Amino acid sequence: MCVLVSAVGAVSIGPSTAFTSATLARGSAAPVTGDATGLLGLDVSPSVSAGTESRLVTVTNRFSKSVTAVVTLDGGSGTLSNARGLLAPGASMVTTVTLGCGTPPDSVTFSVATTAKTELRAAAKRSTTVDASGCTRASASFASISVVDQSDQRPPRKARYTVQYVVDARETTFERVTVEFDNRDRNEVEMRSSTAPNDVVQFASGGNRKGETYVITIRLFDADGEVGTARIEVTDSADGDGTVYAAP
Repeated sequence: MCVLVSAVGAVSIGPSTAFTSATLARGSAAPVTGDATGLLGLDVSPSVSAGTESRLVTVTNRFSKSVTAVVTLDGGSGTLSNARGLLAPGASMVTTVTLGCGTPPDSVTFSVATTAKTELRAAAKRSTTVDASGCTRASASFASISVVDQSDQRPPRKARYTVQYVVDARETTFERVTVEFDNRDRNEVEMRSSTAPNDVVQFASGGNRKGETYVITIRLFDADGEVGTARIEVTDSADGDGTVYAAP
């Protein structure tokens, strides 16, 4: 038969209290809560860092029997390491968390559950803040891009171009790609835009543009504005001669 052992300071979130709720076999007078003297201790890191692996919590078994400890994240942010273990009396388990720098959260909430067969069951929920100051966000860049001249050889002799690109948007805040088609012979400018990181942008002019000069300017934007180092400018005569630019 089991009795409920009440938790001291159960509403507090932080490293100063241990388990929020616990059930201990009848006959034991030892407290479950209280990090200093309790059967189960939680040492929660005051902060974890985005962009690297950080210690999240240390779970210590002060019970007279081995206990199974399991740490889980509440929500989808981060990856845990060493999150499950069988702890002998006096042993500790250090669980770490890895957070990316793309969109790090302000805090991480996690749960800890421990069991010792039918003699002990305990659970706790804790949170800690996230320090993202060490993250250096990379600018988006083109993983690959090509410009193909597919202009008509016969009437209606339209200028036709296809721009195909793939953006390396990992750990970035990619927003859009714009492509400007500027006919320098007629002072005609048309713009195309796409918010897809992998896309094909097509352009077709009015008739009788064969052989005219086009300047095609491709710009890449993220949350900080245009990525200047990614700008591409291609000058071409619209004669249908195929690929006029390709990278890598």
